[in-house]
Amino acid sequence: MEIKNSLLGNIDPYRAKVDKDAADAAHGRAKGGAQTPVSAQGDRVSLSSAARLHTVAHAEVAHAPEVRREMVDALKQRVDSGEYTVDARRVAEKLVQDEVLLAGTLNTVV
Repeated sequence: MEIKNSLLGNIDPYRAKVDKDAADAAHGRAKGGAQTPVSAQGDRVSLSSAARLHTVAHAEVAHAPEVRREMVDALKQRVDSGEYTVDARRVAEKLVQDEVLLAGTLNTVV
């Protein structure tokens, strides 16, 4: 099964606006289309660690392959041969563990 996420490009609309504004500034255009002088010293931006983490994660996702074909083929072969079984208890434990970790991460970021 292949899942394609066509919404990936729309995940970070703020980033898209920042990129557009930067491109406009590089060409000397203001929002209204007028010429704008570019400061010799430039602007400074300070990002929180959460914002930097978000930017890194977004870049990694954008460059990650959509499908790990060798893993998909191996799993298909196991399903077709009847070798693949699901331990529902283990799946449930992992889901709860992930939720606990996520809740802890969200509490430290906010």
